[in-house]
Amino acid sequence: MKKILFLLFFVLICQSQLDAQKNTAPAPTYNITVTRNDIFAENVPGHAHTDVKFDIKIGSNERSATPFPPDISTSRIYNFPVTISLPGFPPPTRYGKVSFSYPSTLYSGYYPLPTVIGEHTTIPSDPTMIYYPGQFGYGVDITCTGPNQYLIGVTRFECYICVPGGGTVSKQAISQPKTAIVSNSSLGIDELYYTAADKEKISVSVIDIRGKVVRAYATDIQAGLNKLPIDLQNNLEGTYIVKWQSSNGTNGTLKMVKK
Repeated sequence: MKKILFLLFFVLICQSQLDAQKNTAPAPTYNITVTRNDIFAENVPGHAHTDVKFDIKIGSNERSATPFPPDISTSRIYNFPVTISLPGFPPPTRYGKVSFSYPSTLYSGYYPLPTVIGEHTTIPSDPTMIYYPGQFGYGVDITCTGPNQYLIGVTRFECYICVPGGGTVSKQAISQPKTAIVSNSSLGIDELYYTAADKEKISVSVIDIRGKVVRAYATDIQAGLNKLPIDLQNNLEGTYIVKWQSSNGTNGTLKMVKK
């Protein structure tokens, strides 16, 4: 009888250890690889001699990596937990943002990362990426080169007559598709929901009540619902105009209020 009780006790201990191992097994993850490869070499106009920090955010998970140095092709790996989307729901949108070492005051907001091979997101001249005292700024192009693979290229441009602000707002919309401004609490930013009938390239700019452009970018989108970030975390409270223009000839504006 004692032997039977001992054997049962031993089996229970082994089973509890196996259950504990199952419960503590690491969650599945996957990697996103980002490579910096600028177009312009040193001593060539357009060369960006600055380190670039690139952050990626998917849902509530944000990852950073060691900044990319200039002049050499370098890669960084970002590790994310695997997420499962319910049938009929798109996977979480990917966002990226950049900041620069020279000068360290320059940075971007969040922008959508393309997920189709060969497509781009271009940040041409965010006001926060322009160094007005030095009359120069940076532009960034992000290309999807493969599944979970991106290529970023940084370009420096000389302003000569850069002035803070600028831009005007059209108050008319032509054949405006279904659009809406929706708050994304997990990101802490708003998003422009844009339903496209087909593959398009869309340009988005955000303008304050004085007519100053505070955000601007262009990105490739797919047919269906697209979520385009409107990152005003570092801007003042107030009323803004979100202006968009599609490669299919349509355009429109939406008003949003940051509280």
